[in-house]
Amino acid sequence: MFSLRFVFTVVALGLAGATAAAAERPLNVLFITADDMNADSPGWMGNPLKLTPTLDRFAATAHRFVNQHVAAPICQPSRSAFMSGRVPHRNGALGFEPMREGTPSLVTVLRSAGYFAAGINKLPHMMPESSFPWDAKFMGSGKNPDLLGRHTRDAIAAAQKVQKPFFINCNLTDPHRPFYGAGKSSAQKKKAAKKADDGVNGDEPNEVEGVVVPLLPGEVPIPSFLEDVPNLRREVAQYYGSIKRLDLSFAQVLQALDDSGEAARTVVIFLSDHGMSFPFAKATVYFNGTRSPVCLRWPGMGAPQQRTELVSSVDLMPTLLEVLRVPAPAGLDGRSWLPLLRGEPQADRDHVFTHVNSVSSGIFFPQRCVRTATHALMFHAWASPQASFKVEAMNGLSYAALAAAARTDPRIEGRVDQLLHGNVLAFYDLTKDESERRNEIGNPAFAAEIARLKALLSGYMERTNDPQLENYRTALAGQPINFSAERLPKKKKR
Repeated sequence: MFSLRFVFTVVALGLAGATAAAAERPLNVLFITADDMNADSPGWMGNPLKLTPTLDRFAATAHRFVNQHVAAPICQPSRSAFMSGRVPHRNGALGFEPMREGTPSLVTVLRSAGYFAAGINKLPHMMPESSFPWDAKFMGSGKNPDLLGRHTRDAIAAAQKVQKPFFINCNLTDPHRPFYGAGKSSAQKKKAAKKADDGVNGDEPNEVEGVVVPLLPGEVPIPSFLEDVPNLRREVAQYYGSIKRLDLSFAQVLQALDDSGEAARTVVIFLSDHGMSFPFAKATVYFNGTRSPVCLRWPGMGAPQQRTELVSSVDLMPTLLEVLRVPAPAGLDGRSWLPLLRGEPQADRDHVFTHVNSVSSGIFFPQRCVRTATHALMFHAWASPQASFKVEAMNGLSYAALAAAARTDPRIEGRVDQLLHGNVLAFYDLTKDESERRNEIGNPAFAAEIARLKALLSGYMERTNDPQLENYRTALAGQPINFSAERLPKKKKR
């Protein structure tokens, strides 16, 4: 299927000339994200339920980075990081707040290179507007596969109309809470009604029920980092229903691209912004909070590869810009993955750094982690016996089920205590404890590796002028941290 402009070019220049012109045309970009999808949820990552057939087929055609970790496991700071190529304390978006004015993003860089930029859903999570000057905006289709397909078609058509290559950031809001079939709480309904009264679309998804068959609690596997208690199992089943709907949405987006005639000259990227909205995942630097495999496909990329290096979401911007042959702005924290795909060595790909600062409530629960394939060192500045960790991922059925079970099960009680009160410094041996349950920070058998990771984290925090550096030094010295859970200023009402 050819655009009218392409047909006129063929007539005017002849077939050979048109082919050369098409070869020189900049590639389009379709950057697709899931919202709160765990790394082990897709079939291509080994999930036995096989709920993502379209995503699995796409992954088979793409380069796959299976040990990518997002810079921050919370919606707004995660998106700010991969859209700017800078970690949170270097772009300014520590939590649910804008990046610093003047921070370059994929939107500003690609618009300057002649691209048409369209954003679909999650737009309030990419601020300020000066860093995200979209040419077209679409909202409300995050959990509605058909509407999302139409929005993608409209975005592509708008770019074709002005005869520009496109950069489309298409954001699915599955499997974010509320999960498929769970319904909204009265508080969520009241919030949505208020937004409607105020005339603010916000980020409310247009949910569609009945498009997939819900899973039964007995049909689902329970992730190893959670506990198999009835209400938690019920909520995991709802979560997997959201995964099924996500795959339908993904299929509609790819179909829109195919129908446009642009697929053969489009870079397609897919990843989740962080892990699932359950305890020890979203809003934590635990393994299931930050791991988010990436699928990346572009015309002429060669045979698909599966890479196992530890890489960061801040690498996405420089990688994409190198694929597009667009110069990257100075000051990025990320590095392109193309040398790895070419088989070239790249230093320091055996570890990755992750961050949490403030959470959706605005309260600060600072966390840092340096992670290797076999071990993880974590720093929780907020941790103390008096602390009480509270994040959105503890809403719903699952945390309440854990807290109830903890009253009669000492093992679960210890797990809940770990979540609520934390450990200022923790070290986990992932070879024997992939769920990060046993803190080995005092185990002399790991003394050398603990010292190495402590030094790596110190050096990183110094290089990037991390605001938690002094607290980290205090922790290393064995001194108590003078920390209070401060809160971000409340946003002014519009």
